[in-house]
Amino acid sequence: MSKNKKNENNGYVYFHETEETVIRNDETQKTAVAKFVKRKKAKKIFLNTISIVLIVAIVVSSLFLGKRGIEKFLVLKQEEEQHKQSTDIMEEIENLTEEEKWAYLYKKYPELINVNFPTGILCDYALYYSNNPQTVGYLKIEGTKIDTPVVQADNNKYYLNHDFYGKSTSYGAVYASYKNSFDPFDRNTLLYGHNMNDGSRFAALLNYKSLDYFKKHPTIQFDSLFEKNTWKIYAVVITNGSTESDNGYFFDFTFNHCSDACYEEYIEELEKRKLYETGVDLLPTDTIVTLCTCTYEHDDARLLVIARKLRDGESPEVDTSLARMKDTPVKYPDSYYSDPSQNPYKNDKKFYLY
Repeated sequence: MSKNKKNENNGYVYFHETEETVIRNDETQKTAVAKFVKRKKAKKIFLNTISIVLIVAIVVSSLFLGKRGIEKFLVLKQEEEQHKQSTDIMEEIENLTEEEKWAYLYKKYPELINVNFPTGILCDYALYYSNNPQTVGYLKIEGTKIDTPVVQADNNKYYLNHDFYGKSTSYGAVYASYKNSFDPFDRNTLLYGHNMNDGSRFAALLNYKSLDYFKKHPTIQFDSLFEKNTWKIYAVVITNGSTESDNGYFFDFTFNHCSDACYEEYIEELEKRKLYETGVDLLPTDTIVTLCTCTYEHDDARLLVIARKLRDGESPEVDTSLARMKDTPVKYPDSYYSDPSQNPYKNDKKFYLY
């Protein structure tokens, strides 16, 4: 550190490298200045380090968001194009017989002649099947973003992170449990889908926690490759996704078949667990579809929208004036309560499949 020549009149020394221009000329003050300069350098290093960390974080975040944005664009755009292609074709052949539809389709897309379609498949879903032979049906809820083909792998993990075309993506696809069959439907068909922040996949299902939303969308269109079907929503349930979040108990909604007596007990359990009364009944002779996605009321929570298949000769209309809030408490998993002793069903008999 440089010093100016001493001024004999005032006894001060100037230290230009400090913020103070005049310091007393004694050893104590020299030590203090040295400490001050050291602290200033350390502070500068600290601030520079923080700045570098922030810059790196911003760059990484930008790259991640950019990747997610590109992923969203590529995944959803291809699906939208496929959907538009299929929709346009169906509008063109809407008034034709099934035989005439197939003739039109083969003429427009001669490459389909080489596709080994399953016997009895509806022409409406031929293009989806030709793009992915793991297509097993089609799901649509009028007035929502849920309007998608349903696929099925030989396990329940593949389509968690692969789209309809088999490409790796965090969006996954809407898929059926590997246990299910569709000709005819099982007693319970289970469909999974992610709850995406942009409103895609099964995000719209979260709206069914609202009674008013149910009144606007009380039915589901879920078709197999071989028949078209309307399903009336019977119950909306919040439950747990594993034993870890409910003191070792799992409310098993994932079955495809169970005994008649067990199914009756399952219906009784749903009566306790549903968020509100839809005015739609469920009989032991009914076939149901269960739509499942993540929700965030408690750890490992799952939202279920359960609908029953339209009965023979029944009107597809739902009398939503019968829908109302329940008179009894809703049954939730223990993890829903900050104090499990407050669970009104803490001593209730647990339901198990048999």
